[in-house]
Amino acid sequence: CAVTGYRDTRFLVASHIKPWSKANNQERLDPFNGLLLLPNLDKVFDLGYIGFEATGRIRISQELESIETLGIHPGLIASVSSAHQGYLEYHRDFVFKR
Repeated sequence: CAVTGYRDTRFLVASHIKPWSKANNQERLDPFNGLLLLPNLDKVFDLGYIGFEATGRIRISQELESIETLGIHPGLIASVSSAHQGYLEYHRDFVFKR
């Protein structure tokens, strides 16, 4: 998992940063338009309740309740590269729930 470091790929989800429905064919296939995440993180990321800063630091929407139950806390940091940045910016601007 790009956030927790969990390594068993049987339990990880390839999560698109820029949603499939909004991406062109090149973006859909770009490995940098994705993060491997645990299912709980994938779901809240996909719905825009969490996002990531350019540094990888997590952003948590004020609309997300019971973050501790989901294993989410403000200290989480995703492992991201410079190639992820455009997609992360798109997610912050158009998917993340402020």
